[in-house]
Amino acid sequence: MMVSKHTDQPSRAGSLSLIGEAIALDFANTSSGRGGPERLDHLREPEDVVAWAEHVGIIAADTAARIRKRLKGRTFAALLADALALREAIYRVAVAIAAGKAPPHEDLTAIKSACARAIGASDLAPRSDGFRWTWPVDPPVPETILGPIALSAAGLLREGDLSRIKQCAGEHCGWLFFDLTKNKSRRWCDMAVCGNRMKGRRHRSRLPMRATEEP
Repeated sequence: MMVSKHTDQPSRAGSLSLIGEAIALDFANTSSGRGGPERLDHLREPEDVVAWAEHVGIIAADTAARIRKRLKGRTFAALLADALALREAIYRVAVAIAAGKAPPHEDLTAIKSACARAIGASDLAPRSDGFRWTWPVDPPVPETILGPIALSAAGLLREGDLSRIKQCAGEHCGWLFFDLTKNKSRRWCDMAVCGNRMKGRRHRSRLPMRATEEP
């Protein structure tokens, strides 16, 4: 795994753009600039995982507060390591699918194992619109955060149109998204960011070279 060289920059785990159209893909996008020299990982501490989960709506503020109080305890000792392992498995599987390749078997196994742990820690609770998986919130457990992510990944693989899983075409971006456009034409994580950046590069490449002045 490439380690960010820019750890002096603050994590934006609690404010990252959510462009993936799926929890699992937004989770994979908690690392910016993949494939380039300025990769920035936003999950560096267990607190970052909690901040992202609250930001995306997996957990409520009161549950986040309970988890923060328990981060130094044994129950959440492996939260960051388990979160990063799941994130990288989701990322590699999605990148392979976006490129039309077979996903690595070990990463599919990692997602399956995370799903098994998630279901084992959950309840199937009735709601007005059907049944939903729920996880303990008082006290919470690691699967309270990681469970919805793992099941989102499995649901995307089992029920989603895999041809809609794409990777941003921006240079050194690496972000993933589920293309909801009717004709599957989306190319960018955000047209205002990577799209305009690429258009700017193309425009500059078409400009005539200025002649060097003679001394």
